[in-house]
Amino acid sequence: MLKRYFKRLLPEKKHFTGVDIGTDFIRAAEIRIIDGFPEVTALKKLPSPPGVWTDNFDEEGLVVALKEILNPVYKEVVTCISGEKTVCRIIKLPQMSDKELCSAVGFEIQKFVPTPVEQLVVRHIRLGRMISGPENIWARETKDAGEDQDSQDLLALAVPLATVYQYHSIFTRAGFTVTAVDLQAFALWRVFGRNTQGVTAIADIGAKTSHFILLRDGLIRFTRFLPAGGDNLPEITKELQRSLDYYSTQENIAVEKLVLSGGASEFGFLTGHLQRAFGACTGAGSPEVDFSVSGMYDPAYAVPIGLALREVSSHVPV
Repeated sequence: MLKRYFKRLLPEKKHFTGVDIGTDFIRAAEIRIIDGFPEVTALKKLPSPPGVWTDNFDEEGLVVALKEILNPVYKEVVTCISGEKTVCRIIKLPQMSDKELCSAVGFEIQKFVPTPVEQLVVRHIRLGRMISGPENIWARETKDAGEDQDSQDLLALAVPLATVYQYHSIFTRAGFTVTAVDLQAFALWRVFGRNTQGVTAIADIGAKTSHFILLRDGLIRFTRFLPAGGDNLPEITKELQRSLDYYSTQENIAVEKLVLSGGASEFGFLTGHLQRAFGACTGAGSPEVDFSVSGMYDPAYAVPIGLALREVSSHVPV
């Protein structure tokens, strides 16, 4: 189904690059349109400069690393901002005009961020209707029966403006142009969540931090940055349980499947441990994209692959 979709609406651009700068590694994924279909053709990684994204990290070291890992032929890239630097909340607001909504979302986001709203980049995505463009991945045509027609659910996002400028500046100095700055949660949705049915959780587990999203019939309903990873098994189990319990309480629905990605997801004992802890069917995710070489996929690259897919999707309406 996905192949027929891309074949029908072939974008003019043929090459897409996603890069995820983590605390331990920089990971990049290249996708090319081959015979009408997106295909992952390269996966690369390098160690991140010490202390990356802290207040006093070596920016020049990161510039040098980006020059080394990225293909110099293709200058446009999509990257993502660390979950530690972003605020992402699902909120409910009354129906209102777009202008009123922008103001209301800015007011709501101040409840979660001490930074003045004028120093933030604030965005929102409506969850209750279809919209055009790459952001329609979180939308649907109509509300479910029984939902309040006078209110709307929104995904509210905020990140410091200075952080966005910093990202653009570093890539520019390396000789590349950032075409989009995205979130890890959205990248994971593109790789694993497009066609999911029922209630599915996705956990991208790194060594020290993780990202967690919940989907209901393919739509993002909850997302959270977790300050724990595979290096601390009891802690990541506790954090996942808290997130699952919160969602179950809010929606009164149990998670049916837990999809794993990230570097730590390759450890078989982690899968078995989480399967026993939560009862839900647990296992490594299967990406909804082809690879140029059989067996090429590595769960640690789920986020950069999803970032590259953002640009593939942005050329055609979903």
